[in-house]
Amino acid sequence: MKKILLTAGALLAWTGCAVAGAGGATVSIPTEDYKAILQRLDTLQKRVDQMEKADSPSGKASSAAMPTKLAKDVENIFDTLDKVETKTLKDRINLGAELRTRVDSFKLKDDVTVPGIAGGIGTDHNDNYWTNRFRLNMDAEIQKNLLFTGRLTAYKNFANEGNGVNNDANQAHTPGNSSLKLDRAYVDWIPEGMPIPLALTFGRHPSSEGPPSELKENRLRQSTYPSLLFDGEADGVVATVGLERYLGWKNSGIRFAWGKGYQDTNGSTAYLDNPGNQYDDTNVYAMFFETEIPGVRDSLIVLSALRAEDINSAMLNSATQAAKIGNMSLFGAHAQANNVVDSGFDIFLSTGLNKTDPNGRTDGVYHMGLLNNDGTTEHTGWSVFTGLRYNIPYKPWNNPKVGFEYNHGSEYWASFTWGSSELYNKLATRGDAYDFYYLQPFNDNLFGRLGYTHINYDHGMAMGLFGEPGDSNASLDNVYFLLDCRF
Repeated sequence: MKKILLTAGALLAWTGCAVAGAGGATVSIPTEDYKAILQRLDTLQKRVDQMEKADSPSGKASSAAMPTKLAKDVENIFDTLDKVETKTLKDRINLGAELRTRVDSFKLKDDVTVPGIAGGIGTDHNDNYWTNRFRLNMDAEIQKNLLFTGRLTAYKNFANEGNGVNNDANQAHTPGNSSLKLDRAYVDWIPEGMPIPLALTFGRHPSSEGPPSELKENRLRQSTYPSLLFDGEADGVVATVGLERYLGWKNSGIRFAWGKGYQDTNGSTAYLDNPGNQYDDTNVYAMFFETEIPGVRDSLIVLSALRAEDINSAMLNSATQAAKIGNMSLFGAHAQANNVVDSGFDIFLSTGLNKTDPNGRTDGVYHMGLLNNDGTTEHTGWSVFTGLRYNIPYKPWNNPKVGFEYNHGSEYWASFTWGSSELYNKLATRGDAYDFYYLQPFNDNLFGRLGYTHINYDHGMAMGLFGEPGDSNASLDNVYFLLDCRF
């Protein structure tokens, strides 16, 4: 009896909040659902009152008779409430999901020797390397000028907990265990009454799978930054100034970004500086100008400049003794146009240039500096990335697509692409990478991709930003197929 009364009281309190919401708070309930809840609660209360007044000598007859009917009434009330709560949730936040299953068959040949590190691995191959990736997508219009976007990801190999080197920039993009990782979660705030068009974005940024990745991924643009320079998960703040009213160029604007590449929390002394170590935070500052190409619809130009200060050897190995090894600047240009002059072709071209500014230090374990082994030598690298996709106008096959991508990196090319969604970091290649793929949509929610990738590594790249790359004659061949369902 007490349980039923408490349930009724809780529901009444809840519906009271709903009434207040109708007057200007945040929750609104359809009138018919609200009336149905009140009617059922009123009926339930009358029954409870009748049973409490009932005179039963043994005290058993009435209690034995009441559970069946009351249980049905309570169940009906909760069914109604579930429908109302579900609708309220959907009114506040949109949810979507993706599931991808992929199988790779690769062969890696490598007999390179990196001084001071290790010898080559010879030949490695796997004929059926299987992975699953699940994503939960979220977005909400909190207010008309306040928007939220989020994505949680679980990415794992079949039947084990993963491989490779994971860090905060690629937790959601490298196979690991079956737990959910925070891929992105950010708020866009567009202040009202500003003299210039301004938007502020804060949180875990949309900084992975940027242009032109959406062509191969068969979806809309996913990220702010061109993927040749930056592809990974990042925390920070971005200010965007709209320039369309001033320049007359569609979708033009300039972004100023700041984030952390590494943050030293000193373990148990988090938030306190420990004078006994040399670790410094790695701060990343960037500026991006983008616009649609004047006169070319569905096009994009992005000019990028980025500087990472106090690159930290702890990013390589937390046991190192020397922290700061230098700074690096990155510059890039990306141009892209979809369905050029109604030809069915999507094309793109990206270029990148990096320049190191070492500070004379090397790390205390591998004795490597910033793209050097002496801590002092400066280097400049470059890369080019281009490709096209053709949309086959054949409706019986749901208009499939075929694409080709090529990228080349020089000996000292380096960027921040740890979060590549491929099993190999194609865009970090110091050499040549060739990528062919075929996209087959089966319906609006399901598509398949069959692909082949060949990479020639002219120079080593195992440690990324650290140490002399060295010469290499390694090569990779990979054939894969994936099924991707989005709903």
